[in-house]
Amino acid sequence: MADLKGLCMKCRDANNKPTMQTMNDVKVEEKESNRGVRYSAKGKCAQCGGNMFKFLSKDLADELRNSA
Repeated sequence: MADLKGLCMKCRDANNKPTMQTMNDVKVEEKESNRGVRYSAKGKCAQCGGNMFKFLSKDLADELRNSA
């Protein structure tokens, strides 16, 4: 599987917008609410080491769990 990418809030471009970076140490989480189940990934930015977060689809969450 390709590297998971997400927005890093610490790494910003010249216009002060977050940039897309590769996520290391990915942990897939599942939260249940009254609307259903939400899947997300938490990890560290490959460039600056800052915390990263990204919502995932069920299929991508299952794929990341099986590859680990």
